[in-house]
Amino acid sequence: MGSNDILMDLGWNAHWQSLWEASQAVDRVVCRVVAVQRSGLLLTPPLPNGQNEISIGGKFFLRLEKDRPTIGDWIVVEADSGALCEILPRLSVIKRLSPAGGGEVQLIAANVDTAFVVTSCNADFSVARLERYISMVLDAGIQPVLVLTKADLAVDIETYRHAMDANFNAWPWFFVDARAATDVAALALWCGQGQTIALLGSSGVGKSTLVNTLSGATVQLTQAVREQDAKGRHTTTHRSLHFLPQGGVILDSPGMREFQLADTVSGVGAVFADIEDLARSCRFRDCRHGAEPGCAIREALQAGRLDPERLQRYLKLIAEAAASSEVVSQRQGRGRAVKKDRPHIPR
Repeated sequence: MGSNDILMDLGWNAHWQSLWEASQAVDRVVCRVVAVQRSGLLLTPPLPNGQNEISIGGKFFLRLEKDRPTIGDWIVVEADSGALCEILPRLSVIKRLSPAGGGEVQLIAANVDTAFVVTSCNADFSVARLERYISMVLDAGIQPVLVLTKADLAVDIETYRHAMDANFNAWPWFFVDARAATDVAALALWCGQGQTIALLGSSGVGKSTLVNTLSGATVQLTQAVREQDAKGRHTTTHRSLHFLPQGGVILDSPGMREFQLADTVSGVGAVFADIEDLARSCRFRDCRHGAEPGCAIREALQAGRLDPERLQRYLKLIAEAAASSEVVSQRQGRGRAVKKDRPHIPR
């Protein structure tokens, strides 16, 4: 099954062991996907013959993208041939609507324990974008940790501190200089053996620098950002997994400045739990928070207890999440219909 030490560093535990034993696999090994290429997977530990790259079989290409292997997946592989047999059921998956459209879901990472949501103390900083990231992470059942880089370069750090206190006190957040090991040491709590961390954020916010500092070595290339708008080029061009000296692994991915939520209504509700709590106090269950009598949200607005801009961001995200849920459901329905009509293709 591979080196036990490597598997434990990768996150292997009693849960995965029970799934493995239940499969009653013979002459098969379990590996973790560390990168996804156009037609194949990079995995670790390597197969007994030293092979660490396998192709994705036809039956997996015929599946919807959400059912194909992604980085972070635990997979079962035939030891001799390297054939992909199955994907062990995921504990969590980060996803978004595919930029290609059509209601397809694009997977970002699977089986993640913690997501470092990274932004920088410059023009990249956006409360609305952070809320969007956190909605995606919470919907997956993952712990978000907010990391604000380039704090050492900020002209007015209190502006960012106020925004974080006002909107994100429900989750841990840190100001860091991503190059400074002493700053980044605050994140070690989430990097221990068996832990999987995903890095999320725009290009140019210092994700690759953060990976290097956490790793204690240069494992990712870095680039400067344009000073006029704080935008950076995609230093990281594909998703990749790196071992950390603390014992965990970290998944880096290309920057996502703008993205659409995919079926994340519960995540949005968790980010805006205060507003949803207010809505439950409205006199009418179908209150639209307009002119209806007994509207708790309108009363909170009038009393100054609810920021109208926060309410508008909530309404925008909850509408987007509901719409994407419908689109994804329709896409999956079409996929099931096509699969039913498709002739069987033997392996």
